[in-house]
Amino acid sequence: MSNEKFIINSDDKKLVGLTQTGYTRDPNHKYIQFSDKPPSGFVSQAAALLTNHYLREVKQPINKWKSDKKLYNVSWPHPKTKKEIKSNHVSYLIFAKTLREDGLFDSEKFNLPPIECFWLDRTIDVSINFHYFDKGGSHAMSIADGTPQEQYGDKYPIKPKLDREGHIFTTFQPQLINRIIRERKSLIENSDKCLKAEWILDLRALINDSISLLDITLNQLYIKAEYSPEPGWTFDTEKIGPKNSRRIKDKLKWVRQITGNPLNIEAEFSKLDRLRILRNHLNHFDPPTLVITLEEAVGWLNDILYVGQILIKIREALRVPVSASLINLIIQKEAVFNPEEAFKNRLPLIEGDSGYTTSIWKAMEESEQ
Repeated sequence: MSNEKFIINSDDKKLVGLTQTGYTRDPNHKYIQFSDKPPSGFVSQAAALLTNHYLREVKQPINKWKSDKKLYNVSWPHPKTKKEIKSNHVSYLIFAKTLREDGLFDSEKFNLPPIECFWLDRTIDVSINFHYFDKGGSHAMSIADGTPQEQYGDKYPIKPKLDREGHIFTTFQPQLINRIIRERKSLIENSDKCLKAEWILDLRALINDSISLLDITLNQLYIKAEYSPEPGWTFDTEKIGPKNSRRIKDKLKWVRQITGNPLNIEAEFSKLDRLRILRNHLNHFDPPTLVITLEEAVGWLNDILYVGQILIKIREALRVPVSASLINLIIQKEAVFNPEEAFKNRLPLIEGDSGYTTSIWKAMEESEQ
């Protein structure tokens, strides 16, 4: 404990510390905390997604599911032995209760098959620690991944192969989602360090990963439509344009241009756009200046949950399943700012007068790259 109330640090070292008689400060104060729940309606939505996927044979609207106390079981074949497997009891109410209490969905807990989209989520994730070749030195033992051709067709030219120490992934999407969940949690739990540069750099990585997750999803959609479109899809290169060097807003249009289904993300787009501007600044550092208030950082940590909502709406428009990882992303608890007790009384943060908006070019807010 310390009686220093007003502290200025420079390069993670204390520059000034002014004391106040009778004041006690906790040096391990957590500036950000978890709220007691995710954003309103997110758990109910996640439970509905699980119910509609696993109990799709039972035709009834979601309002009926919410009052249905009947217990259901799902039968499904083992992917290798083809032996019938029977799930534990499930229902909308059971899913919702589990999500609220556990804060995650694990299909194995219910003896259910994984929930995933084959061409978006299925991946091999293999590493090797050797480089082994024949005596003639002409052929090395290697691992080849044929999953991309199963997902995007035989004409898809990317054929991953690894013949020495390294790692091979079909898609990095599952790893990105799980990392976002893990790193967001870590930033909040370690918010006693959020006035240090390393915490800000970890936040920078999280913001980058969140936009990359949207990018990888849209790029996979483009590739799928180009090489192995689903029935009813349209891939018109003149209308859709090239895949690379495109604005996020243009990439999001691919969903409707390819599937013909609307993508209604008006409620979430402003949050995505805020993260997009931030991501571009943190990547290019033009201007090199950076100002971040912890109140703004809390907002960004919560915006990430709405990127998860956009990803779910994309999948709904594509008529493909969500993944367990996406479910687990949107049911993360919201972050809340927790100032020190001595500074609980606060003035509103005014854009352009203080905080992040004083460290960017005005034109950045109109930029779409």
